[in-house]
Amino acid sequence: MDALIRQLKLLDVARAVLLVAASIVTVTYCSGSFDLFPSVLACVAIIASLVYFNKMGCGDFAFPSLVGRVCCLVLSLVFSLVLVLGAHIVVTEPVIAGGICENYIESYSALDIVAFCVMSALVFWVLSALVQLSSRLCCCSYSEGTLRMDGGGSSIRVLSVTVRALVIFLLYLPFFLRYCPGLFFGDTFSSFAQIMGWNPLSNHHPVAFTMMMAACIKIAGLMGMGPSAGVALLTVFQMACVASMFGYLSIWVTSRLGVSSRWSWLLVAFFGLSRYCALYSVALWKDPLFSCCLVLVVTMLADAVMGKGSWSSVLRLLVFGALALGVMLLRNNGLYICAALFVALAIAAVLNRLGRIAPMEPALRLAVSLGLAFVTCLVITGPVYSAMGVVPSEAVESAGIPLAQMARVAALDGDMSESDRSYMNELLPLDRYKEVYRPSLIDPLKWNEDFNAEHLMDGFWTHWASMLSRNPSIFFEAWELQTFGFWAPNVKGADGLPENYLMGAPYNLVADAEASAGVAFRNLLAPLGDSVDVVIGLSAWSISGAAVFWLLMFSAVLLVSHGRARFALPLLPFLLLYGTLFIASPIWYWPRYIVAAQFGLPVVLVVVVRGLLSSESRPKTDVVG
Repeated sequence: MDALIRQLKLLDVARAVLLVAASIVTVTYCSGSFDLFPSVLACVAIIASLVYFNKMGCGDFAFPSLVGRVCCLVLSLVFSLVLVLGAHIVVTEPVIAGGICENYIESYSALDIVAFCVMSALVFWVLSALVQLSSRLCCCSYSEGTLRMDGGGSSIRVLSVTVRALVIFLLYLPFFLRYCPGLFFGDTFSSFAQIMGWNPLSNHHPVAFTMMMAACIKIAGLMGMGPSAGVALLTVFQMACVASMFGYLSIWVTSRLGVSSRWSWLLVAFFGLSRYCALYSVALWKDPLFSCCLVLVVTMLADAVMGKGSWSSVLRLLVFGALALGVMLLRNNGLYICAALFVALAIAAVLNRLGRIAPMEPALRLAVSLGLAFVTCLVITGPVYSAMGVVPSEAVESAGIPLAQMARVAALDGDMSESDRSYMNELLPLDRYKEVYRPSLIDPLKWNEDFNAEHLMDGFWTHWASMLSRNPSIFFEAWELQTFGFWAPNVKGADGLPENYLMGAPYNLVADAEASAGVAFRNLLAPLGDSVDVVIGLSAWSISGAAVFWLLMFSAVLLVSHGRARFALPLLPFLLLYGTLFIASPIWYWPRYIVAAQFGLPVVLVVVVRGLLSSESRPKTDVVG
């Protein structure tokens, strides 16, 4: 017995040493050099995990099901590969200014294979520990009744939401006063110029947003005020929408977790005092309103999988459809998000009818509501926009990454057939690609005065396929450098990006902007001095898009590993949002493109907790190793 105890202790020590060594190797590899603080932090986390791991009788690489094991293994391999890719991405500051000599991919070596194997094993063990520990902790919570297992009442009082929204709105007022009539960007001016008749209506920036601005300017005109007052009215409306979304989200989270609504005031304080959130409420992009719609769609999907609310209610289904329509009309990629979500809901409805998943009766009704919204969107963006004389989005907008891949081949003198070379020369003289092509931003190429956009779609995909077959590695590098900020968490410069708003070059900061834009910009807090900008300046940190993406992925896999795959459905819209950017992002990273997922992180928390605490039968753990 003593020999067995000594052997077990020896195994525990050996396991601890291996895991600590692997964690130090991972941190050092990802950061490019040994860094004491994160290494110590990783070691402490590993040791703490081991203590609880042994205390709760967990087994190495054990999962509740074979599906869970396979999902975690695949995710471990993919995440480790991403870390390897990220470690070889070199960029300058600012990233968008880098050319082919400043933003590039470092060559790989045998060391990367070793690092990949070590990181894969470490991540796989961490996932196995996380799955088992969460299972044990959730069982304890379930038995002790830490949270009300029914998730609280399904109804949320309008008065509760209104009070919280009003508090958040008032906390956002100083930002409106500082940047009155609202943060005005180039995208904003594009909509404004169309309203004033300077440019034709175009869906390059969604017509729905332009029409909202036009309505506000019209209302201001009826009241005897100018366009600036109309822009201010749109900003106030947007502030009310953002504040209402956060107010609803605050009370929704506490209600679905089954805790006292008093805790919702912590979320109210966070959303209301967050400079990042407040600036979005006054930033006249289409992204804040799009994000409000998408987050609320996700909360309704979460209610559906948790069995909350009466889904036989026509009003609830109409609200869901209206929000989905907002998602599709306020961003051009919203149509693809909702199309994929419709397919997922249709599959869920069929599986529910066949009894292959846990009961989810609302799936069919949600699919029908979403389908009707989809058809409505096609009618609006088709016949209705045509009747209004709306100019469709440029073809180059949907071909940003493929165009960047082809441009990189031309810039690096890659292998091209004579036909490909002639085609690329028609788009832009071949000797200009080295100068014009920017690996992490497609705009300098597609808006260059010498770029022949009219020739773009004359056999574009044929030449793309031809050049891909000859230059697969260059194509992949071009994709990496154009999207890495959304998926690579270990690239320097791809973190919080506090310059989010400054990247939009707001007209509010330009001295003579009123003369060129036709809008009067005022700082109504100027009497308080420049010290105001210390508190409400335009630099605001946020969780990096890559970190949010992997939080979503790990959350989805955690739910699947516990046999709660249907609880991953509410995470799907956010993952689809990322998917559209992986395919067609115009820039390496811009937080405003994924801000909906950042805002929706509290929903992710609720879904994971409720999924793990679900009273459905749990699969037996199959311990291996």
